[in-house]
Amino acid sequence: MKQPLGIRILSCFAALASAGMFVSIALAILDIGPHLMGGEKVTRSEWLRIAAPLVAVIGCLMASIAYGLAAQKPWSRHLAIAIFVLIFVYASALGAANVLRHSIMWRAIVNASLFGCATAWYFYFKPNIADYFRELGRR
Repeated sequence: MKQPLGIRILSCFAALASAGMFVSIALAILDIGPHLMGGEKVTRSEWLRIAAPLVAVIGCLMASIAYGLAAQKPWSRHLAIAIFVLIFVYASALGAANVLRHSIMWRAIVNASLFGCATAWYFYFKPNIADYFRELGRR
């Protein structure tokens, strides 16, 4: 089955996003640029302590997604959903522990929920994409 154009574009985007994640960590370590979480300015140490671990894990997931989509692996769509679940759980846990400002926590939870639902629709319910992954699973 021919790979849909959207999947090819997402594969390239995921690879670039993965690289961008690690560049953002390097820039924070070098103290270059502003340090933002949820659109709010935070200190460099806060960003490195709170956001950097999540950004690193998401960078690895994005690289895996890029590989999975490019290599036509059926598990790649599950990883795309895992990113939003991870953000939701991480923000909830840090917010509950009062490590993360509640305004940042709620923004992360809302964004993860909305974008996670859009991603779930795309990978699991959009007819041509769902058919594509069903076919990959049969191989």
